[in-house]
Amino acid sequence: MIKIGIRNNLLYPVMLIVFIGLRKIVEILIYNNFNDIGKYLLPIVIFISKFFVGLIAQKNSQYIFKSDNRKIIADNISKIFILIIFASYFDIIGTMIRKYFNYTILNKNYIEERLKCFQLFTSALLCYFTIRIKMYKHNIFCLIIIFICLVIIIIIELIHSKGLDIKLISITIISASARAFLDTIEKYLFEFDKMNPFIILMFEGFINTILTICLLFFSNSSIKEELGGIRESKDLAYLFILLIFYFIFSAFKSIYRVATIKFYSPMTRALAETILDPIILIYSSIIHIDIKSWFDWFYYGINIFLSIIMTFCSCVYNDFIVLYCCGLEHDTYLEISKRSLFMDENLVLPEEKSSSSSDEEEDGAELKTINKNINNSCN
Repeated sequence: MIKIGIRNNLLYPVMLIVFIGLRKIVEILIYNNFNDIGKYLLPIVIFISKFFVGLIAQKNSQYIFKSDNRKIIADNISKIFILIIFASYFDIIGTMIRKYFNYTILNKNYIEERLKCFQLFTSALLCYFTIRIKMYKHNIFCLIIIFICLVIIIIIELIHSKGLDIKLISITIISASARAFLDTIEKYLFEFDKMNPFIILMFEGFINTILTICLLFFSNSSIKEELGGIRESKDLAYLFILLIFYFIFSAFKSIYRVATIKFYSPMTRALAETILDPIILIYSSIIHIDIKSWFDWFYYGINIFLSIIMTFCSCVYNDFIVLYCCGLEHDTYLEISKRSLFMDENLVLPEEKSSSSSDEEEDGAELKTINKNINNSCN
């Protein structure tokens, strides 16, 4: 009933998941030890790392992305530049929302992790209506299940918080939508305009670094006041080390993110972002659990259960898990590969058969001619 679908270039989404997890650990350490100073520093570190990794990696990108000398670019330079501006805009919106409000969200029972699958749902619709990525039976089935789970989570959250978390829910949905728009624009630039992904990273990192510095400069809160609270040199050294690790992990995450979007799709990138959410939710439930009634048990339990269901459906959507029921397996990567291999074998066999039979016919004709000539000579 269930099989694992092995895909080509599986290294890219796997490494993306690894660096997402490593960066998340460093991020939690920064927030737990230095209060909310991370909401100022982390966006700048992310965008600077994108700029430098794009600048360095684009010179050696031929080892990852094969260049096509016959490539046909769909758009002119001005449209490409506008698309990069829009991608940078959605990138900074999503990043600033996640990092600037992340400390508050962490104190709200990890609502971002519980609604992050909204990114896959939005990415699938955007890719279908804009760049015409096809949807098959198993894709539609998974999107319906994910949508139902998201609606249930939102309803339960509103009941549990008595309507107080509606602002955080809206912020999380906007953040997930921004990610989806960013990935879809980048996929379009990679596929239709044949843009080098690392050049896109370099431009996005440069634009967003400038914009982030401007936003923080005109912000009411001051970074100097936050840094002033860290008086001991040991704390500054510890923060500096964490930021270095965060820079490195962010750089590698950016590399494998664009590679995943290039070789797979924005929906696979969304899967990489959400696959660790059930583990994070279990961790948050153990650490921050506050049981006061039976509804609290139901609240934590249903959120973890629905998160597991959505993660499973995300794997099915991306063909990493294949369900052999109700025809859901028919248009998956695994089954299409099997059918193509079977067709190739069938195409070879008739040729071999026809060639051998024709050879036999020719040999038989030659024997008949020889026998006829012998008989005539004898007569």
